[in-house]
This record gives sequence, C-alpha cells and structure tokens, in this order.
Amino acid sequence: MARLGEGTKKGGGAKAAPRPKPVVRARPSGGAFVGLDIGTQTIKMVEVSGAGSGLRVTGLAIENTPPGTVMQGVIADPKTLGAALKQMRTKNGIKATKCVCSVAGAAGMVVRVIEVPKMTPSELAETMKWEVERHIPFAASDVELSFQKIDNPETDNDPNNPNMEVLLAVAQRDMIAQHINTLTAAGLTPLVIDVEPLAVGRALIDLSKEGLQSKNVVIVNMGASQTDVGVFKGGALRYPRTIPLGGDNLTRAIADRLGLSMDAAEDEKRAHAVILMDLVKSGQADEMMYGTAGGMEDAGISTPFDVDMSAPLPPPLFGGGETPAAAPASPFDIADDNPFANSTATNPFAEPANPFASPFEEAAPDIADAPVVVEPAMVPVEQVEPHYERRKEVFNAILPMLGEFVMELRRSVDYFRSKYPNDTMDLILLCGGSARVQNLDQYIEYDLGVPTSVADPFAGLNVVSKNMSVTRRMEIASAMTVALGLAARDAVLGKE
Repeated sequence: MARLGEGTKKGGGAKAAPRPKPVVRARPSGGAFVGLDIGTQTIKMVEVSGAGSGLRVTGLAIENTPPGTVMQGVIADPKTLGAALKQMRTKNGIKATKCVCSVAGAAGMVVRVIEVPKMTPSELAETMKWEVERHIPFAASDVELSFQKIDNPETDNDPNNPNMEVLLAVAQRDMIAQHINTLTAAGLTPLVIDVEPLAVGRALIDLSKEGLQSKNVVIVNMGASQTDVGVFKGGALRYPRTIPLGGDNLTRAIADRLGLSMDAAEDEKRAHAVILMDLVKSGQADEMMYGTAGGMEDAGISTPFDVDMSAPLPPPLFGGGETPAAAPASPFDIADDNPFANSTATNPFAEPANPFASPFEEAAPDIADAPVVVEPAMVPVEQVEPHYERRKEVFNAILPMLGEFVMELRRSVDYFRSKYPNDTMDLILLCGGSARVQNLDQYIEYDLGVPTSVADPFAGLNVVSKNMSVTRRMEIASAMTVALGLAARDAVLGKE
C-alpha cells in the first residue's frame, strides 16, 4: 500500500491504508516507530524498534485525552492535542518520531468488505470510484479512499464463483487533515494513516506466537464510545463492523440507575463493575432483565440466532461447589458408653506394653483428646464478598446494555457461521480499555459458546521499556492493542 499522499483517492491528500492479509517481507526495514491511538477518553502510544524476531517494545504511554480535543473520534483541536502529545512523549522517554496513526469514528470513517465481480486491478480501480458512493453515509465528493482485493484461494480459482471480495476504507478528508496537523504539532513525522481493525489484527494475529494466523478469530475492540468488531478468517479481515456501544454506555447506565454524576459513575464502574456469573448461571440475571428465569424465549422475545450451549461452562466465580457431605460415622469411634474411655480400669483387650520401646519415643496422642474438626458450612456469597451487594447493584444497572452488546456480537458470529457453514469459530479476543470489566470474557463465552479471553498484545514480545512497571503494563495491556499494531506495521508488512 502507498504512503501518505500517494494513494488512490478522491480529492488528493493522505489516505487510509488497509491491507487485509499482511505478509512478512524477507527483509523488513526495521527502525524505530511510534504507534499512536487517539481515543475519546485516552491516548495510547507504543514505541517499537527492530523487526521479525528482533522486534522490541521500547516505550509505552497512556494518558487522558485533553477535554474537548476529540469529539466522536474526530480531532477538534489539533494544536492543543499536539502539545499534549509532545509532552506525553517527553514524559515517557519516547524518542522515535516516525509515526503511524489510526482513524476511527462512524461519523467520518467507513471500513467495509464488499463483493464485486472478478476483474483486473485497473478495472477495479475504475469501479471503486463509483462503488464507494453506495457504501458511505456522507458526501463522496471530499473523501480519501483506499481498497485492496482480499486473496481467497477457495474462490479465486473457482469458475463457478463470479465474484471477489474487496476491503474498502473511506475517510473524510478533513478528518485525515486534522490528524496530520496534530502529528505535526507534536513533532512527529506521519508515515501512514491506518485503520483500527487492521491494526488490532496485526497486533493479536500477525504477531501472535499461538498460531492464530490459521484460525478463525473475532477481535472485539471495546472503546469508550463504540466497539469495533473484526471477523478474521485465516489471518484476513473478512467482516468488519462497528457497534455504537462502549464503556461510556456502561457508565451512563450506572449513573442513571444509581443517581450519580458521570464522573462518580465512572469511579463506581472501575471499583465495582463485575459480571456476577453466579447470577447468570442460576438464571437470576435473565429474571432481572426479562422478568423470567427462562430468558428471552420465556419472555416471548424472539431471536433469530442459534446459540451453542453445549460448550463447557467457565469455573464458578466464587470457587467451590456443593458443600462436601459429612463423613460417615466410623465404627471405630469411641462411644460415650465405652467402659474404658477416660478410665483407670485395665482394658483386658489392650496389647501388652513393648518392653523394647525407647524411653525417648513420644507416646501416641489419646484419640479422645484430639480436636473435633467441623466441616465448614456453605457460606452465603454476601459474607464471602463484602462488596457483593454494591456489585450486584452495579451489575443490575449494566445488565441491559450487556445483553444488547452480546446480542450484537452474536450477529457477527452468526454471520460467519452462515457464510462459512463448514468452518468453526475458534476464538473471541477482547481488547480495548472497556474489555477490563471483570468476567466479561466469561459472560460472552457462556452466552455464545465460543472460547473467549481478554487479549494481552505483549504476550511473547520482547518488552524492554523502562518507563512502566510490569504490573502497570499488565493492567493497561488490552488498551494498548491498536497502538502496538500501528507501531509494528512496518515490521510486519516490510517497506512499501
């Protein structure tokens, strides 16, 4: 794909640069790069150097976005934001200046896989000039666009399939210009404007040591105002979509339910937002949401999606299982009516004393003096978890939004299953700042029947950054996924 200012366009200027199936070049260019993910709530920055097995993460930073500088994913104040970025780099010791940034936001950005008749590259370029108008919600007269055919061995050589898939990325030119102005004000050199679904795929699939390049994976990138869902098949992005739900929706639900301000609700979310799997598995969560423990079906709410509930359930939230049954009474227990218990009388059945016993050998304790062990009873969860009642209140507040969110994820999984009926969905990976809600992965796995986990994009990578502790890095790892994928773009793709 071309660099800034070189791409296929409508109107000139910078371009989004998607690549559906990155390939590691034989001789990647290496060097040091900064990946910059500018969100509505936070800014994430990752510095990498080297390439291939020598790729190193040399700098990490995450800071709050200055108020009013980013609105719905669009930069509103490049000068103020640029100054904040420059200070952020200095504070965290990030020295590289070559920058790969991403754009997002449904208001000014569209990433979509479309199907067109098979054609030559030159024919495709001409077709896309007109095709783009069918797929964007804003005027096509002033946009930057980029596209790439998706290689698919299953259909490319099939004479019975007349179509091919193309990954299309379109952004409003003003949106791109604001990003470039911001980077320039920060003292950074913009190299490429990329798109987030490709960046997360690069970080979690292309850099993965777990062999995910050959798997079918859904990556769920949960931001503050929206969630990007990318369905990857064999390492290629096949179905991107945006869900207009994010962490802010959880915060607003808590504020409305508990009568709090948004700031207080945000604090409450961070302290007590936990998905209580004991309530989910017992049906009490469905009863709270639908008025019946049978869920949507018993409530008369129809759903077109089939959910595989045969998958193994995650472990209990509070551990343990049923209370162990009491041990059966031993026939050798000392009874109260034992004439020789606690008595000085001679037991005619006692074994004779050993004349060769050592005088230094300790005598065996009398069983009658042994302490009585009482099996613990099942303790109510409210006593085990002192904040349980507050967490239950917060869970009740966010439950309707969680139900809607999981239903939207089910649509993506259902789409994959309908389009590729012979394939299975192998894994769902959660990333982004809002993915840190405790037990969210268990909740999604329980509902959809697909193995789900919160991603750690730094797993298996050489992280040598000294400006952040390991504990802090683990806390914010999932939020750094986009920034890592941007920073590693050159290392994965090689020089264009």
